[in-house]
Amino acid sequence: MKALKVQNISFSYDTTDIIKNVTFSSEKGEFLGIIGPNGAGKSTMLRILCGILEPQRGNVFILNENIKDINQKSRAQKISFVPQETHFALNFLVEDVVLLGRYPYLSAFQRERKEDTEAVEHALAYANVMEFRKRPINSLSSGERQRVVLARALAQQPKILLLDEPTSHLDLHHQYAIMQLLKKLNAEGLSVVTVNHDLNLASLYCQRLLLMYEGTIYSEGTPQSLINNENLKHVYKTDVKIIKHPLKDVPQIFLHPEGE
Repeated sequence: MKALKVQNISFSYDTTDIIKNVTFSSEKGEFLGIIGPNGAGKSTMLRILCGILEPQRGNVFILNENIKDINQKSRAQKISFVPQETHFALNFLVEDVVLLGRYPYLSAFQRERKEDTEAVEHALAYANVMEFRKRPINSLSSGERQRVVLARALAQQPKILLLDEPTSHLDLHHQYAIMQLLKKLNAEGLSVVTVNHDLNLASLYCQRLLLMYEGTIYSEGTPQSLINNENLKHVYKTDVKIIKHPLKDVPQIFLHPEGE
């Protein structure tokens, strides 16, 4: 079964075309990475996939259902989204922020049930934010808040997890921790789609990559087949040195310092 299927999607802001007749799919249980330069349409594509944005043309299918036919609560039980940055106007405690992830399962004014409490506990532990649970969300660093937002998404217990630059505010240790967590979740059956600017992390963890360029899919394939000098030179306009990772058969990228 396809976790996601995108058919001939186009999207514009005013008169500016951002996504141009894009078609692709992701298998259930796949770890898919979307890469590409700034302005390629990556973040817009994630927002279309989860229903935040509605394309002018084309269709998105979630687990074989057209997203147009799925109501908001049902959609949130199938797919969750972790944006690159989240700002909190209300300074809720961390555990209350994560509890918001149970919204798709609760009716208006309904108190949380045992299964909701258990889902929150599980999410706090998985995202390694248990120690922050009683702290106000805005007292945390940007990297810590990002892990709380991930915990909130996990509390939704989705079938598909979308993440926009999940490691962008994290130090090396927490980058590794988040990517290892996503790898573990994926091994347990969760379909994962990430947007990554860090091509080395994308190559190391993603099973398949989509390379976006100027609102289109320029290339797609495994890291081994897609990450090469020709593709990166054309899309990123940068000369790089590509070597094989010493512990895994995937490419890793190094810049060429000028004059070296």
